[in-house]
Amino acid sequence: MLVRDPHARAQVIANANQILTDIAAALSTDLPQSDEAFRFLSWDIGLTRAAAGVHPKESLLAASVFFRAAFSVLSKRLQGDSETDRLLRHVVNTLEQSVSIRIREAATSYAGFLLSKVHEAHVAERGRIARELHDRIGQSLSVAHRQAELSVMYRTTDPAKAIAKMERTQEAIREAMWRLRQLTSDLHPLEPIQSLEKALLAHLETIGAEDLRAELVVNGDEVWATPAISEECLLILSEGIRNALSHGKPSAISIRVDIAPHELRASVADDGRGFDVNRPSDRHSLGLASIQERAALLGGMVTISSEVGRGTRIDLAVPLPGSVDEPG
Repeated sequence: MLVRDPHARAQVIANANQILTDIAAALSTDLPQSDEAFRFLSWDIGLTRAAAGVHPKESLLAASVFFRAAFSVLSKRLQGDSETDRLLRHVVNTLEQSVSIRIREAATSYAGFLLSKVHEAHVAERGRIARELHDRIGQSLSVAHRQAELSVMYRTTDPAKAIAKMERTQEAIREAMWRLRQLTSDLHPLEPIQSLEKALLAHLETIGAEDLRAELVVNGDEVWATPAISEECLLILSEGIRNALSHGKPSAISIRVDIAPHELRASVADDGRGFDVNRPSDRHSLGLASIQERAALLGGMVTISSEVGRGTRIDLAVPLPGSVDEPG
């Protein structure tokens, strides 16, 4: 396995040369020794093989093969009198020491790489939990807050509407509690959404902004997008809508989704306040950062364009499984 890869083969040859150099040096000084330069190569080998998913047993096998091959050649060259036997024992000891210290260094490097990957996984998991809290629970609480505000506003002028808004507040709070239970169990939806279009319509209905003109257009066959991709796209678009209502104060918002066999494209555009995309404090708000992170996890891309006083537009492009050409 190692010799088939050009880089790994070069590492094996360099390692063998260093070991044979150790043996030559030991024969001239009568002391086992290794140049400290071996550490750099050993660490490089450990990291490279860990990153490539090569199991440590491959390194042990390579060391065993090299030891047997080298010992076979050296023993034939050094057969003879008692002095030769002494030298042979010395060579064997040096060979074993030179090989084993390299294996230890490479193993340490390998373990360090794996620990680093575990740490990265923990950081990624914390980021995912933050996104789930913000996108799912935060979204429901934001809707509840908005409905409660509307209920207070209509309390004296339209009591019936105020009651309806309070009922929607309760629904949003129940949804937040349900999503919190989801998060504490497995952080994934219990059931995949059946229709992205219906889910977006339901989300727009829960917003309940009386003075907002909302338009939704969905083109293409939703079966081309897996339930997992549809779920993530729903969260991205919902967050885009939430950001528009929370920060842009628009009078109109337009959501468009175009689904093709190879790609899903979507956009959220509003006529609100807009913002300066060159200001990091604006562009990297928690909501927009979450949108970009979720798109990246899907292998997709988000483009955010905005201008103060002229609204904001979020464009999403996500590759679908059909975008990979199958042979034959």
